[in-house]
Amino acid sequence: MLNNKYPNKMVTCGKIKLTPISGRTVRLSGDLSKCQTEKDEHGDIVSISFKYDDCDVKISTGDTVRPKLKHPHRVNVIRPGYSNAQIVCYDLMLSDVNTTSVFALPFMGGNRKLFMWSTQFINAFIGTPDDTDCICLLYRYSGDAMFLKFESALCAFRNFRRRYDPNPYHVMFVFDVPKSCKYSYDHYVNGRYSEIDDLWKLKILEFHGFDIDGHTGKILFQSDSLRYELEDKLDVVLPPDSELYDKPNLDKEVFDPDYYSLEMSILK
Repeated sequence: MLNNKYPNKMVTCGKIKLTPISGRTVRLSGDLSKCQTEKDEHGDIVSISFKYDDCDVKISTGDTVRPKLKHPHRVNVIRPGYSNAQIVCYDLMLSDVNTTSVFALPFMGGNRKLFMWSTQFINAFIGTPDDTDCICLLYRYSGDAMFLKFESALCAFRNFRRRYDPNPYHVMFVFDVPKSCKYSYDHYVNGRYSEIDDLWKLKILEFHGFDIDGHTGKILFQSDSLRYELEDKLDVVLPPDSELYDKPNLDKEVFDPDYYSLEMSILK
């Protein structure tokens, strides 16, 4: 689903528009008839190029675009957006939503709206290069009064540990794991999703507005239907007590400053 809650400000380049959608995503839209993409061996888009009379640009993963004068965004992921089976845009993303944002962020309580999921939030982590055994929340920094008030609220949490700026455009908040969910947190870190306390399983679903019969619910409650689906996909037989999702990948679940850093802009 396309998200249009972020301030609708854009910069144009020929017939192409760059629009900030969230702290994680900038959308490339407009006349895509001359856009060409390159893919890697896994079928993931690694670059997109377009040429018009006043604009000849190639954007690759690792590049930085600047949809607003003072707001650079790094491109680590390029995803097409579809409408009626037709590509209508490309989302230039700093990152995908990681596993910690789905399963561990809810240990903080509240819901997506409370944590500005659709606007400034980028990802949650189980550590940084200097922090372990914690829940870390990365945000796109904003000088807006609402965000500054939100920052103050986060720093007032009982389990707040520290706040720091990994670069001029992002801010990280580090929290101790709440005692009430420490065992469930440890189960998550070790990929034992089914062993997370049932109460926290329900709170995870509630946090995101997910149905218990959805994919995340099936992972948490070891759904037979999901196990059968995985058996067909992998051509294996899985024991009934098998976990139905990969163990968290530390490369994605521990904050990597280099991955989220910003380089020189190529489009503005």
